[in-house]
Amino acid sequence: MTEPKTTSPCGANERPEPLAEVLSRLAMELRNAAKETDRLHCLVDGVEWSNVKEKHELIHSAQAIDAIEQTLSGLSDFVCALAELARPDWRISGGTASRSVKLAELAARLGDHDDDGRTDHPAGELEFF
Repeated sequence: MTEPKTTSPCGANERPEPLAEVLSRLAMELRNAAKETDRLHCLVDGVEWSNVKEKHELIHSAQAIDAIEQTLSGLSDFVCALAELARPDWRISGGTASRSVKLAELAARLGDHDDDGRTDHPAGELEFF
């Protein structure tokens, strides 16, 4: 039996790969996002407040950072567990799925290919504020 090819929305043929590999890449991205989120604590550490309302808002922000980090970490653990449960013969095209991701570098990592300079998504990959 020959292995089916998956055609991406952009027309490129991509070979299916083990689902476990795609899920492992996703888990790594979630774990890295959790670590980066944890680094946000420096934004609230050592901030001085002048009234009780500011103190309450600062504490709420710090708790939100913790909740986001814990959620991302938990999602990473869940996706890792799914990868371990996936049968070796389950295959999907991670590259095709990664085309739905607007951030080119993230899409390249999830699809396990180099940043291919895609321009099929509108601008706005990085927002400065």
